[in-house]
Amino acid sequence: MATLVNLDAEIEKTRTTVEQMREKLDQSGIVLEEFAKSDTIGQADFDIENARISDILNQQKVMEGNIADLIIGLADATNVFGSEFEGMKSYTGWEKFIGIFSKQKMQSMRSERVRHMSLAGNLQVLLGKSDKIVGILQSQKDVLDSR
Repeated sequence: MATLVNLDAEIEKTRTTVEQMREKLDQSGIVLEEFAKSDTIGQADFDIENARISDILNQQKVMEGNIADLIIGLADATNVFGSEFEGMKSYTGWEKFIGIFSKQKMQSMRSERVRHMSLAGNLQVLLGKSDKIVGILQSQKDVLDSR
């Protein structure tokens, strides 16, 4: 579960970065429209806008790194749940030990363990995280499409 907590923090960090970039892009778009309408462009205004665009490009690189981290984190969480699922197929050491004396008891112990595992809850959490990441990516795509 620690992986999922870290993933939550990464999701929020990336969402914040996307929102900040969207705001800066909107501001930059307004200034660029004013430049297009204006007959004269002041050097100071141009320098300020150039710095803002450089900041946006730097933030874009940071955001791309954050998104890559999110995808890697999601893959790691998926692997953890996958190993839990695989663990349901095999017997634990204790179950194998009991199996030396009683195969039926060994099978019933595994069945009981499998019944009490909360894979459905884990899968719901994993799907929720995946949906959040897809939302961030879609939001970013929309921003880029609009620009």
